[in-house]
Amino acid sequence: MKKLSKGLSFVVMTLLLVSLLASPGFSGIKFGVKGGFSLANLAFDPEPTDNPLENKTGAVGGFSMNLRLSRVFSLQPEILYVQKGTKVTITEEEGEMTGKLNVDYLEIPLLLNFSFAKEGSSFVPSVFAGPYVGLNTRAKIKSSYGGESYSEDFKDSVKDTDFGLAFGVGLGMKVGSGKIVLDVRYDLGLTNVAEGMDEGGSVKNRTWLFMLGYCF
Repeated sequence: MKKLSKGLSFVVMTLLLVSLLASPGFSGIKFGVKGGFSLANLAFDPEPTDNPLENKTGAVGGFSMNLRLSRVFSLQPEILYVQKGTKVTITEEEGEMTGKLNVDYLEIPLLLNFSFAKEGSSFVPSVFAGPYVGLNTRAKIKSSYGGESYSEDFKDSVKDTDFGLAFGVGLGMKVGSGKIVLDVRYDLGLTNVAEGMDEGGSVKNRTWLFMLGYCF
């Protein structure tokens, strides 16, 4: 509950900052929508199996706001739904077993965006970085073996919140009064998201996000 309270506090502070900057006296505000796919994995310490963990694909999508601070700098808060987790394949004499850990989050990044557009160009490249908080919404194990599938909820084994850093690059293309935006980023989880892990052990999120969106 303490971690969840910290996560909610981060969200409230972000929304308060957004509301202040979005006041009538502040200009240069853009809204956007984006979506794409995630390429996720989990960093276990120590590794739980001799079989290497593999990247798991998932979906990502949500809304963004761009608050212009200067000609090149802007603040970019977002609300995203991100599917994270990992998968593993175990080959035995009896056959092959695959397992997926699906861990989904409502993620709130607060990014500082640096853009360096050239005058007269329709393309606007950018780099960005900042913290995020993720509120866990689902955690399920799905496995298949011998032609049969199994599913089990393990949300009680995952902490309510995940804190981390997001950083990446973007490329915008001006279209009319808005722009199409390509966004590639990496989420570096800093929180041990496993409940009841033995002392000294940890499980942390590692996720690539690839998104295409439109900024109004």
